[in-house]
Amino acid sequence: PVCVGENSSVGNKSVVAPHTSVPDDAHLGPHSTSYDTGRALRSSNARFNRQEIPKPHWLMEWLVGHPITLLATLCSRIPPLFVLWLMIRQPWRDRGGDDAFNTMGDMLEWLCDPRRVPFYIAIRLSKNLLSPFFQMAAAILIKWIVIGKFKPGPRGTSPWQLLRHWLAAKLFTREKLQDVAQIIGRHYEGVSILYRLLGAKVGKRVFWPGSQIVTMGEFDLMEIGDDVVFGSRSVIYTSTVDSLETVHLSAGSNVSDNCVILPGSTLGKNAVLGSGGLCPRGWYLPESSVWFGCRGCEPLLLEKGVDDGVAKGKQIAEMRKAGMSIDELCPLAGDETTLRPFGKAFYNRDATYFVWPLFLVNLMNNFIVAFIVIIHSIPLIGALHIGAATLYGVPFDEREYDNLQFRPGTVYGTVLAAFIFTHCVRSLLWVAIDVGSKWAIMGRRHEGRYNWDTSSYNQRWELHQTFTNIRDLGRISFLDLLRGSPYMAQYWRLNGAKIGRDVCLYPSGASPYMTEPCLVTIENRCAVDFSSVVCHLNTRGNFELVPTVLAEHTTLRARSRIQMGGLMERGSMLLEHSLAMTGEVIEADSVWYGTPAVPIMYLGVPNVGRTANSGMYIPNDYGGSIV
Repeated sequence: PVCVGENSSVGNKSVVAPHTSVPDDAHLGPHSTSYDTGRALRSSNARFNRQEIPKPHWLMEWLVGHPITLLATLCSRIPPLFVLWLMIRQPWRDRGGDDAFNTMGDMLEWLCDPRRVPFYIAIRLSKNLLSPFFQMAAAILIKWIVIGKFKPGPRGTSPWQLLRHWLAAKLFTREKLQDVAQIIGRHYEGVSILYRLLGAKVGKRVFWPGSQIVTMGEFDLMEIGDDVVFGSRSVIYTSTVDSLETVHLSAGSNVSDNCVILPGSTLGKNAVLGSGGLCPRGWYLPESSVWFGCRGCEPLLLEKGVDDGVAKGKQIAEMRKAGMSIDELCPLAGDETTLRPFGKAFYNRDATYFVWPLFLVNLMNNFIVAFIVIIHSIPLIGALHIGAATLYGVPFDEREYDNLQFRPGTVYGTVLAAFIFTHCVRSLLWVAIDVGSKWAIMGRRHEGRYNWDTSSYNQRWELHQTFTNIRDLGRISFLDLLRGSPYMAQYWRLNGAKIGRDVCLYPSGASPYMTEPCLVTIENRCAVDFSSVVCHLNTRGNFELVPTVLAEHTTLRARSRIQMGGLMERGSMLLEHSLAMTGEVIEADSVWYGTPAVPIMYLGVPNVGRTANSGMYIPNDYGGSIV
């Protein structure tokens, strides 16, 4: 069981672990867990909780807000509705007679007309390729005309100000931004143009994350310099419950995966906020400094910067308070020290291989999306035609729909049985295309360095990632249907992972799933919950691959992560929201916790759990502990 006390809250990317509680009137800060105490439970953390942000009155929300968001939604429906209108205008019966749908046979005759199959596919194509642009175009117009520009200062509490923030949060969700980025190229200049249209200040050669950053829609308060590198699943907040504050990312700065940047933060030139990092409100990370993880709602310093962070941070705070620009102190313009391998290869065309230009990337993305849409159209279209052929005969031209009448239950049952079959065919195609594209495009991965300017690895990886979208149907992934089952382990074996017996993988899902299975070894009887097993490191644009090993009887609990080169020895465990650093060795029979993770418990006397027979393993007794 878990317990969240009265008048308490849990912050973004935080975890309440089993058998723990959040006390009354306590507020768990971002990027922390219920194991934490002290600063992680300060009452001031409540101002960062999104649920505490005041909302407009329900009358204002329903009479003004929802009609505006409905307008953007209706705009996104224009392409598929237009194709649908073209389809229903087509004659459906060549012979004479009543055009009304009087029987189930009439309905099947209309649906199974071969002339309509292209329209079915065109509806789905327009929904996937055109609707995101129509929705985003309408949302941008609403941003310019209705919402307006957000400025730093106290958060307005008038009904109109509350509605502006509510609209921005509803219109520019992560999913809607991701749908557009998937078509125009997730990492490239098209995404920069999109953010500029939304009001952000964005420089050149920015490497955007594969999954778009989460914001609350106040893009006017984002300042992103040249050559900035983002990791996936990062969060940038520019507002609290009572204030709006600018976030400034100087040229060459690096925001790694799973980071949270709070309002008023500033990253200096070439500064690095490492994996799982939290940049607290109003902090300045000095130029060329390296920070990592989060302990007590503060990151840990790994490398000092080249300037005095305290003095410069105070100067930045004073300048912001006076409404002055900090661009001179923390430049957004890049130079030769900020240029990354990605910018060098993709924008400067300086690489040892042929780099696909942006138009070719977009062309391939659209082609692959169209191909995936066709694959996902197979079950329904195929089920209708198989059901009609079963009831009315195989040759379409010889079917007599009017001469044979069936009960609705018979028709529905036949089509449903056919759909089960065609869905199985789609599932087999998914596995074949997903796994086949991996081996055809990527081959077997090997340890080494693969920078954008010296290796085509990253370019091929992006192409393969587009193919893996075949596993997604709407917001649901086919992999979610295999969670915790032997089929999940077998799927990753097909992708090159070395996985032993009795392994439980992702019973609660994952975000992301394994990214480099070829370099992962998971031995017998391991359990990996909603966790990440990572074999790559992308720091300041330098990309490297190193194998990761999980020995027998190891456990990764929810939201835990192990970085590249990590080794978990037999019987070890990572607790919730823990992060094993690059190359870390998690000792046998030990429990580690934290970001970065440190040992907090050894399960009995060392080696008690081992026996002479390597096939047997007796775990130590830790009954009564939180583990």
